Parts: sequence; structure tokens; C-alpha cells
Amino acid sequence: MGKLYDFLMEGEAAAQETAEVHISGFPYPFLIHSITEAENKAIRRSCQKVSLDKRTRQRSAETDQEMYVSRLAAACCTEPNFKDAQLQARYGAVGEDELMGKILKPGQFNELMTAIMELNGFSSDMDELRDEAKN
Repeated sequence: MGKLYDFLMEGEAAAQETAEVHISGFPYPFLIHSITEAENKAIRRSCQKVSLDKRTRQRSAETDQEMYVSRLAAACCTEPNFKDAQLQARYGAVGEDELMGKILKPGQFNELMTAIMELNGFSSDMDELRDEAKN
């Protein structure tokens, strides 16, 4: 077998990584962690909306990208924990999506998501390639 096989047999290949993210406007850093592809798939599936074409009787599933990004942020954010009921109650929010919307400005949310995407292995190169392919 090869070196990659040996590496995979020795331990965890997808060890959780953590990072501190300094978001403008906050005196303390946000703490984030990476997730596995299995966790990512579960989040993506939870954001799918299935529709039925009445004419063809075919089902199709679409991922709500806005919901996916919010749930990914909530899943990867350790501090603050957007799922915390007391924190949600303090801001009068119901659920992590609403809490993030009340705490973060759009630019701050973008800073947080950029760090989360980088920590989880999504590179900005892919976004640039996707944009080039569209043009």
C-alpha cells in the first residue's frame, strides 16, 4: 500500500482544526472549528427544499444557499455559541440564524464566513475559477 494509506491507517485524517477570528467591532475574537464532510452533508441536506413538478411528477431538490451558509456558520462557531438558548433570549432571537442577524452586521458576517470557509478547506481560488467559468 501507499504512504497515504499508511497515514490514514495511523490516525485521524480529518482532525478538527480551530482558529481565532478577530471581527471588527468585537473586543474578543470569535472561536471557530472545522467540520467533517459528513457534518457538511448533513447541514446541506437540512437546507434542501424538495419540490414536485405536478406535470411531470418528478421531484427536485434545491439547496437554500442562504440557509446553508447560516447553518454552516452556527455549526462552526464555538464562541459565541449561536445555538445557546440564553444568548438567543438575551437578544430576543429564535434560533441561531436570527441571533446571527441581530448580533452581526453584514460585513462582520462576511469576515466570519471567510474564516470559516478557509478553515474548512474552501479556497478563494475555487470562487475565482467559478466566476471565470461564468464569464
